[in-house]
Amino acid sequence: MENRLSRKVKSKEQSCLCKQGHASQVRFQHRMSGRTSLTQGHRHRFRNLTDRFIPGRGTHRHTFNGITRIADGHRHAYSGITGPAINGQGPRHFHRFRQVTQVADGHTHIISGRTSVPIRVSGSAKHRHGLIVESIQRI
Repeated sequence: MENRLSRKVKSKEQSCLCKQGHASQVRFQHRMSGRTSLTQGHRHRFRNLTDRFIPGRGTHRHTFNGITRIADGHRHAYSGITGPAINGQGPRHFHRFRQVTQVADGHTHIISGRTSVPIRVSGSAKHRHGLIVESIQRI
């Protein structure tokens, strides 16, 4: 029997009922991009968006995953969790990340850096809202 925290997730996206009476769902994520560490004479580029929002006491984190671009005839998958929010939790916050990729062609790389500030990935551009709040339930 598996006991994982992120198996069942209920997402509560911020809704807006503006004066015009329409409801809009708004979702925020962070961009992640850069180059891996140098291993066996090559690097890979990576680019992705953060995934789930993980609330914490006075802060939050995000999960992320992706696949690097091909370099030296192969690519690497990666996944992890960002560090806590830096610079508050408002529109100017970001996260640091550092993760080892999965093995490919007999080696790994490290991806590291900082995310962008939050970006809107869905919902109305006419409104400003808070971040997604997801509750993670143990199954």
